[in-house]
Amino acid sequence: MLTCREMSELGSDIIDGQLGLRTRLAVFMHMHKCSRCSLYIEQLKVTSEVLQQTSLNGQSVDPQAILEKLNKPRE
Repeated sequence: MLTCREMSELGSDIIDGQLGLRTRLAVFMHMHKCSRCSLYIEQLKVTSEVLQQTSLNGQSVDPQAILEKLNKPRE
């Protein structure tokens, strides 16, 4: 079974569908047992979807401001 560290390292490949059958099965088994990794992967998926839907329209990007918004607790 994969470790949580391995899951975090595979995060992008998981949401991009870049895994082989054996690794996908290991990911599925780990996520079934580990709610923290399931939440982590779900957050990656949501973040990826939001970024894909966001249009910059020529605006500059402030990475620090983005990080602050991502780390801000929800109200």
